[in-house]
Amino acid sequence: MILITRPLAQTANLKMLLEASDIEYAFFPTFEVKKIRSEVLKQHYDVIIFISVNAVSFAEDYFNKIFTGIFKVFAVGPVTAKRLIDKDIKVDCFPKFNASSLKLLAMQECSELIDKKILIVRGRGGSETLKDNLGKFNQVDYLEVYERVPCEFSSLHAQSIEVFLNSTNGVLMAGSNESLYNIVRLLNLDSSDTFNKFKTKKLIVFSQKIKVLAESLGFENIKVTLNPSDQDLINELII
Repeated sequence: MILITRPLAQTANLKMLLEASDIEYAFFPTFEVKKIRSEVLKQHYDVIIFISVNAVSFAEDYFNKIFTGIFKVFAVGPVTAKRLIDKDIKVDCFPKFNASSLKLLAMQECSELIDKKILIVRGRGGSETLKDNLGKFNQVDYLEVYERVPCEFSSLHAQSIEVFLNSTNGVLMAGSNESLYNIVRLLNLDSSDTFNKFKTKKLIVFSQKIKVLAESLGFENIKVTLNPSDQDLINELII
């Protein structure tokens, strides 16, 4: 049994794979992602960086404005890169494992950027790591195309908690620090004791950074999956 903590709109593929593998699941969305309107500030960018799959999906309306002239496309990790490739967009640079802004910044293609116009496609209120580093020697703009809205505790959450706690070998998943914080928030809204019951359950996280946060929050059984495709998640559950 796995508790799917993604936004409901982004669960279709994982749900299909889980059902094909006869793995039980329940929905426990921690936030929903909503499209927002934005503005492309320059007519041309030398490098366009996508920081998430959501950034790719919600930026499609702007592709004809940002993909102009000679440009390179970077992604923060393999899953985001794959989404771009699936849309026939060549990806020039991305970390193959452990997706993060720091991993991207450490790559040679990124460290060599000087006097370039760079566009970072992201959600509202994301990390400033890329801009803080690249902005020292380049012009950096944001194109913010979505926002994350934390979910309120609902009957769906209550039902999923009950099903999960009544199952054997229950597994949680957290794809970001934000998701993990919201998991804890929602569990505590159920009852003061619910979170304590979840601390001993297996938690799959998608980076070492999330693992550090999970440990600080009291989770005891944490597994890091560094290449978090849906199939990788299924493979981890089958083991």
